[in-house]
Amino acid sequence: MPDAGMFAAADQITVAAHDLAVALKDEGELAEAVTLVAEAQKRAGV
Repeated sequence: MPDAGMFAAADQITVAAHDLAVALKDEGELAEAVTLVAEAQKRAGV
């Protein structure tokens, strides 16, 4: 796997998503996490 570029970014996103899934304890936390991600996407212009 390349050290830079879209593959490295995709790997980091996958790891972060896995860590988030492990950390969430209930549906309320999931809803909050989805809201936070949506807000971050808007700020980033994605």
